[in-house]
Amino acid sequence: MTHRRRSDTLVEVAILAVLLLLPPLFWWRLWTPDPADRMAIPAGDFSSQYYPLQSFAAQELAAGRLPGWDAYLNGGQPGLADIQTGFFYPLNLVPNLVLAALGWPFSLELMTAQIVLHFMLASLFTYLFVRQLALHAGARLPAARFAGCIAALSFTYSGYLTSFPVQQLTILETAVWLPLILFFLDRALGANRPWPFLAGAALALACAFLAGHPQTAMYVTYLTLAYGLFVTAQRAPGAEPARLPLTQYASRVAFYVLLPIFLAVALAAVQLWPTVQFIALSTRTGLDYDAVSTGFTLAEMTHLLYPGYFGSSAQDVGILTPILAAAALFFRPARRQVIFWLVLGVVALLLAFGGNTFPYSVAYLLAPGFSVIRNQERIIFLFSFAAAVLAGYGALTLLQPIARDMRRGFRQFGRGLGWALAAMVALTALFYAGYLQGLQQEIQVNLFEGVLRHHVLLLIVLSGAVVLFALRRAGRARGWRIGLALGLIWLNLFTVNWRFNQAEPLTDSAFPTTSLVAFLQAQPGTFRISSSGLLPGGASAGAVYRLEDITGNTPLRLDAFKKLEDGLGDWRRWQLLNVEFVLARRDLGGPGLEPVYQEDRVRVYRVADSLPRAWVVYRTDVAQDGQALAMLDAADFDPRASAVVPPDSQLPTLAGEGSGQAATVVEAWPGHLAVDLTASADALLVVSQPFYPGWQARIDGRRVPIERVDYTLQGVSIQPGAHRVELDYRQSPLPGVISLAALAACLAGFVLSRRRV
Repeated sequence: MTHRRRSDTLVEVAILAVLLLLPPLFWWRLWTPDPADRMAIPAGDFSSQYYPLQSFAAQELAAGRLPGWDAYLNGGQPGLADIQTGFFYPLNLVPNLVLAALGWPFSLELMTAQIVLHFMLASLFTYLFVRQLALHAGARLPAARFAGCIAALSFTYSGYLTSFPVQQLTILETAVWLPLILFFLDRALGANRPWPFLAGAALALACAFLAGHPQTAMYVTYLTLAYGLFVTAQRAPGAEPARLPLTQYASRVAFYVLLPIFLAVALAAVQLWPTVQFIALSTRTGLDYDAVSTGFTLAEMTHLLYPGYFGSSAQDVGILTPILAAAALFFRPARRQVIFWLVLGVVALLLAFGGNTFPYSVAYLLAPGFSVIRNQERIIFLFSFAAAVLAGYGALTLLQPIARDMRRGFRQFGRGLGWALAAMVALTALFYAGYLQGLQQEIQVNLFEGVLRHHVLLLIVLSGAVVLFALRRAGRARGWRIGLALGLIWLNLFTVNWRFNQAEPLTDSAFPTTSLVAFLQAQPGTFRISSSGLLPGGASAGAVYRLEDITGNTPLRLDAFKKLEDGLGDWRRWQLLNVEFVLARRDLGGPGLEPVYQEDRVRVYRVADSLPRAWVVYRTDVAQDGQALAMLDAADFDPRASAVVPPDSQLPTLAGEGSGQAATVVEAWPGHLAVDLTASADALLVVSQPFYPGWQARIDGRRVPIERVDYTLQGVSIQPGAHRVELDYRQSPLPGVISLAALAACLAGFVLSRRRV
């Protein structure tokens, strides 16, 4: 290795080391050993939604089982199929396997470490991608590194990644793979042996699919497709894009763009297949325009200059970043690329306002996927990334020569920054006057005080930008230009965003085993509770405490279960769902509810007339779904004596008299139930579990069908005599086979490509 190559390697290693060390610095209060300084992720979706899902998956893996069926939320629902569990996501699966092997428990601290890790990946991947773009644009290696660093800082510490993706961890885990996907795709288009890079793009995109946020994965896929279509035409050898034969262009797109997307879908089939099935049967189907068109308000556009003034700061990309993004227009070697990223950023920004701007209506009508996802503000992700890439290109204007026909405009741009600074200084006087007037009038909420707090930082960064471009015009202090630009972005974004998503830690664990929890865990038998979200840790805490609950905090829940909840009164719902204990903060009173425990203001009531987990009936009543709920809720209906079946049921009609009897539960764990029973005549076993594809039943070892009864419960036909009935939830192995085959194809292609002469 020559001295120059060794020096280049050392510089590259130093840059990567700094980029990887900045996230622990940004989040230092989450891991500092000093208890007085330590902070934690505040209560919210991070702890109340994502932790229970991932904790359940880790506990099942430790028990030697796949988390196929989550018995602890919403009366039971698919566990693996809930993509937010992220079970197959490699950065979840590998730690969980290690924990299971060592016998260590899953913890919130491990999830917190995932935040820091993914910030490191976002920084690393963005640096690699933009550095590569700069080299393609003809930049020298030092300038390309500078562009990569600018983009990495701008994207990683922007208002987007540091805001709601931290609470909604799957958004963060999905978003960070975008720059790596584009990096591999870009490398493939310029490589003599593209297969390793296409396989890399497919694996990175599969990671985005497996991470657990379909909406963000959809944005990643759209941008991958758009960028692939654009850059495939731009890199066509020996032809201008407009003159490239259509058949040749189509074949290149199929190989370089569609193939890695297809492979990624196949790699993630083990997760996507059951998830699509779950979504089709969930409450997410049938959403209308009003339900999905929400987004940022137009007033929140001010966050581009004054982040956090109206609450969130997801639109914030700093002050120098958009300035450099605008300067990218003067970098002629990448003019087409700059226009691509500029159009992307503008479109994403407009769509982030949802129905508050008309462009979303076009996407709603024409773009697949936009009509079934909510919270359109999340597409600000693409705006943030586009701004970072543009800032990388703009950074090249600080070091690279400017084309002759661009120099005049570039000088005017620099002078324009000076005029903008002067205008902002003048505006400071207006804000300060308003602030003083508010003090004199003793206004409790002085709006100008909040503006001034952000405005001062804007003035500091804008002043630095003016100096930066003045140094560029003078052609001096190259090292100072690099240091000043990086320092301004670091100062701006760290100062604004580092305190978000950090709060004083709880004195106790987020999921303490209180006396109330211990009381419920000590109760014998197989039963459910109705916690109403009153367990320590929130509505999904049952998954942590291993208490089967009919409550849950998760966006994906079975539509039939929700309709059962909405269509029945409390008492009948508790009966049918095997609820033995109800938690409440008020006096429920009434016959049949016995108060048995109280902790602080939370009272525990025992349901005296609760049905068991499984029971035998000798009569069936036929009713359409619209009538079934009314029949079940009727005061004269006895669910112990009769079951309601739909007209298309394959169950034999039963007309026996008298009440049935309970079946004895002999084995029970998530996804498995075994009961012993004795039937005196032809009967129906009603099992208090949601009817869902994948459940299988065996009577004395013989496979029998499961039918839907009592609107959404499970029913098995029973012949007279003593029997053991076993029910197991089993997912189809086909998606796993597809994923393994795709992985084998990627690895085989990689090995074969390395052996090519």
